[in-house]
Amino acid sequence: MSWAAVVFTFALVDNVILSRLLGLETGDGARGGTRSVWLGGSIAVLMSVSAVAAWTLDSLLLVPLGLTMLRTPLLVFVVAGIALGFQALAARFLPAVLERSGVSIPRVGVNCVVLGLVLITTRAEYGALQSFLAGLAAGAGYLLASAMMGAIRERLEIEAVPPVLRGVPLQLITAGLMAYAFMAFDRGFLARLLGA
Repeated sequence: MSWAAVVFTFALVDNVILSRLLGLETGDGARGGTRSVWLGGSIAVLMSVSAVAAWTLDSLLLVPLGLTMLRTPLLVFVVAGIALGFQALAARFLPAVLERSGVSIPRVGVNCVVLGLVLITTRAEYGALQSFLAGLAAGAGYLLASAMMGAIRERLEIEAVPPVLRGVPLQLITAGLMAYAFMAFDRGFLARLLGA
């Protein structure tokens, strides 16, 4: 798969929130534009680094030793370790930015979207660069979907919505309608766009 195809696939066609149903923020989530940018950026960086680390672990250790049945538990620890390492680095070198963003990197690390992408890229046997690009593109897709959902959520807070639909039900309805809209970005669209 070409690099452009990997980017478009993970950002639009196989969006981790709308297509794969991973990482839907239903609680206090990323409210506001700045916070969703920080959350999306954090997830993109964490997914990219985790995907490359998972590729390295899978290619150099698990597959050669025939231990692929340990892939999922080991990758959980790898993702959690990278998230804790990023949190420690950010707390040490960028504490003001970390505090202003309101993003908890360990919370992002245990989010199923990061582990889901790592498992998708290792099982698809992507290379290191393709895994890195898939992580960045999936993070961009996450940012796009969460920013759109945040904007819709803010708009719906001032509308007359029945109380029974407020909160999680309305967010799930919004996600479903957005997923339906994103179905326009299918593999046929990608083939026509890239001339394949």
